[in-house]
Amino acid sequence: MTEVPWSSTGLEVLREGDFSGGRLNRTGVYVVCFGAEWCPITRRFMPKFAAAQGRLRGKLAIADITEMESPLWDTFRIRITPSILVFRDGEVLTRLDGVRFLGVTAKAFAKLELSL
Repeated sequence: MTEVPWSSTGLEVLREGDFSGGRLNRTGVYVVCFGAEWCPITRRFMPKFAAAQGRLRGKLAIADITEMESPLWDTFRIRITPSILVFRDGEVLTRLDGVRFLGVTAKAFAKLELSL
């Protein structure tokens, strides 16, 4: 599978300044994939995630946590990339954490799609 850099996904890329504590500074429903560019599993997942735009209720975005010093790792208790958090009007509604060595599995992502 082709690896896609964040900029070519067509999705909004969120950074530390787009969050206030544990809140996303956006209204509406956002499905946010927390990922690091150095993670090959995340890079392989991005085309699948971007392709879900329009199938999921809400806007898809990527939270760039490439830098290990990013406070977003701790704020949202990210342990594995990719991990997906769904926000409604800034508040975390639900989350789907990646699995070590697998990332977000197709089965888990499909279940998330059905729940939104």
